[in-house]
Amino acid sequence: MQLRILLTAATFAIATTAFAAEARFERTLSTGNAPEVSVSTGSGNINLRAGSDNQVHIIGHVHSNRGWMGGDADSRAQEIANNPPITQSGNEITIGERHNNDLFRNISIDYEVTLPRASVINASSGSGDVDIQGVGASLKAQSGSGNVKAHGIGGAATLGTGSGDIDFDQSAPGDVKAETGSGNIVLRNLSGALKSSTGSGNIEVSGQPTSDWKLSTGSGNIHMAVGSGARFNLDADTGSGTINVQQPITMQGSLNRHHINGAVNGGGPTLRAQTGSGDIQIR
Repeated sequence: MQLRILLTAATFAIATTAFAAEARFERTLSTGNAPEVSVSTGSGNINLRAGSDNQVHIIGHVHSNRGWMGGDADSRAQEIANNPPITQSGNEITIGERHNNDLFRNISIDYEVTLPRASVINASSGSGDVDIQGVGASLKAQSGSGNVKAHGIGGAATLGTGSGDIDFDQSAPGDVKAETGSGNIVLRNLSGALKSSTGSGNIEVSGQPTSDWKLSTGSGNIHMAVGSGARFNLDADTGSGTINVQQPITMQGSLNRHHINGAVNGGGPTLRAQTGSGDIQIR
């Protein structure tokens, strides 16, 4: 019995080792202080951080998944590591798959990249998280299935995920678009226009509505923190919930606990908030 258990454990260990393997590559590219950097992976996580003002440093972790029937995924992973999917044309850098489906079949790649703070960034993962900290003069970040986190972005941003949360913090003005099919959205220190929506989840926003904001969720709460002195027009609607506005508001139309239309502090940009089922709070 003991021998059988040992053999079973050994067999499991061998099978697990055969199931997944990893290769690694590392490259450093010289750039200007504001390169255009595109990072994409069909499956894997993307982590971007601020680094040198004239270099992009890339580390790739290539994972193969051969399954139980064997295959050549390990050799393809090593081939990718030996010849990484990285191209550079002047100040434009592309990191990621080169549309070779056979080469990247059953392969996932995690990227760790440091780059200049003023970079223009486009990051996308088919399945995985996107995490960006303290870098990006503007940003496009997308995941088919995963969370998107971006803090300290110095300008406009477009953020999206098919299923996952969005967590964003802005360090300089710019318009923001944030959408998830299912998940929560948290947006901080905004200054500019905003369009934000989730099929199911809460939305929390803080900042200065210098242009129109539009927020919607199929099912969830909406909380906006804009300050007592903010000037805006409010159009808020909830199918099932309450609306609470802490600033003085001049109402328009008849009083309705599920719908408020009015001007705050004399009016300004329009803030539209709509939830199918949830509360709306503005403070």
